[in-house]
Amino acid sequence: MTSLGPISSAQNTAPGTGCRVILVGRTGVEGALRADPALELVRVRTPLDAIGELGDPIDHGSPPRAAVIVAPEAEPVGGRARSFVQALRLVDPDAVVLRVGRSGAQEGPGSFDGVVDATLTPGALRAWLDRGPRAPEPVHSVQTGAPDAMLENDTGAEPKPAAPGVGDEPIVAAMLRGEDLIPAALAQIRARTGAPDVIFTPGEVAPESGDVPVRWRERALGVLRSELAARRELERQAVWLAGWLTLGAQRRELESAAFTDPLTGAWNRRYFDRFLPGALERTRRNRGSLTLMVFDIDDFKQYNDRYGHGAGDEILVGVVDLLRSTIRPTDRVCRIGGDEFAVIFHEPTGPREPTSRHPESVFGIARRFQRQVCERRFPKLGDEAPGTLTISGGLATFPWDGTTAEALLERADELALRSKREGKNAITLGQGAVRACDGGHAEGQDPPTRREEG
Repeated sequence: MTSLGPISSAQNTAPGTGCRVILVGRTGVEGALRADPALELVRVRTPLDAIGELGDPIDHGSPPRAAVIVAPEAEPVGGRARSFVQALRLVDPDAVVLRVGRSGAQEGPGSFDGVVDATLTPGALRAWLDRGPRAPEPVHSVQTGAPDAMLENDTGAEPKPAAPGVGDEPIVAAMLRGEDLIPAALAQIRARTGAPDVIFTPGEVAPESGDVPVRWRERALGVLRSELAARRELERQAVWLAGWLTLGAQRRELESAAFTDPLTGAWNRRYFDRFLPGALERTRRNRGSLTLMVFDIDDFKQYNDRYGHGAGDEILVGVVDLLRSTIRPTDRVCRIGGDEFAVIFHEPTGPREPTSRHPESVFGIARRFQRQVCERRFPKLGDEAPGTLTISGGLATFPWDGTTAEALLERADELALRSKREGKNAITLGQGAVRACDGGHAEGQDPPTRREEG
């Protein structure tokens, strides 16, 4: 998904007052809507991005109500507009879908819920939300129950998933939100079979008498069990369920591949660019704390040249492993370049220890990680490994060192470069961290930490 990130975020308001507004293209309504703190605005480039953002927001604490507003240049043409709205309905049946057009223009049936112009106010948007989405048109010749196309035939052909039919919408929505598909699927199966006692047991289990295996190809996914449902109908539903479970697993794999670095398992640059703006908005809204550390491995190229790329890969994987053992559950480790990493030290609800100060605790984590890298033994580097590997980085803290994702990243990068220029094997602190931490050289064997002057 190509998201431009949040440009405003909802405050802690009364239940039901918050709303996530997805703006597709240049709508021109941002200025007025941004003034309402209960509206979380997210900009995306294309209708496809809007579908993905609606179903899978990077911030799962976003308001449950949603509106999608489409700019003229981003509006699908012809029958694609209807398909676009229907796809949004599959993800969130309660979302309001509007397009920007001439004031007073009317919509035809089955497409957008209405037309707005650049003068749209928060109050007018709330009126659209209270009105809710237009009732869908009747759907004819739809597929209900288990599709025959998914059943194996006498030729041994592999079952093929068919398009979802009426009643599948909750399953689609659950899948796009990353939720468990089973509750929605079981509700559908019980309704189709008329058997309220249908249950699903996942995994490779030994079927009991009357159990119907749920399989995809040679893979056992579980069993369906019911004393009331006809076995033939339960077999059809088992094939249907196997298709959805397989699609859900494939989607999770694709999402993981889209946002993680395949070598180290760290989050990748795409995730970093999406997560940091939202984390900053939550920090601003909740008066929380956020520090960004950017670092790379000193003279990394020489390790690749001298010991081979296998050694370089081992170093990168080892560094991420060390970080994961050091940071807190809410922090994020991202690989944003070859040997360049960013760590988002994020405390959305404040520090767990009431007496803890955020920059000071982050400073301690960074120092501990820096020391562990120096002490780590990497087998592929041979006897020279202990003490030869170092990092140089910079710590920038919101809001003193930057109030936007771009500014904070630029500042942390500047501080990391200063560590390089002044001798490497150091972490330079920005003014935000200096306010709470004592810089300078630590006692004992700790590597140096520098503080920004001025």
